[in-house]
Amino acid sequence: MITVNSTSETLFNFPCDYSIKIFGKNCEKFQNTICTIVERHTHKLNPNKITKKHSSKGNYVSFSIRIIANSRIQLDSINQDLKNCNLVSYVL
Repeated sequence: MITVNSTSETLFNFPCDYSIKIFGKNCEKFQNTICTIVERHTHKLNPNKITKKHSSKGNYVSFSIRIIANSRIQLDSINQDLKNCNLVSYVL
C-alpha cells in the first residue's frame, strides 16, 4: 500500500522502517515515558533501535526511535500522543 502526504510530498510504502525524533528536558523519567507512549501503538521496542543524544550543556536530550510503521494513521497517533506529553518539547 502506498500513501502520499500531499503537504510534505513524502512517499511512504507501508509497512516501512520509520525513525521518530523526540526532544525534551533531560530528566530521569523521559525515556521511559516516551517509550511507553510509542509502545502503545507498536510492539515492544527493541533497545538497539533507540539512540540517545544529550545537548551540549546536558539540559536537553533527544531520542531517535526506529519502528516498523504500518500506516499513516499509526504515525499520526504516535506523534499526537507524544506532542500531548508535557515532558516532550518537540517531535520530528
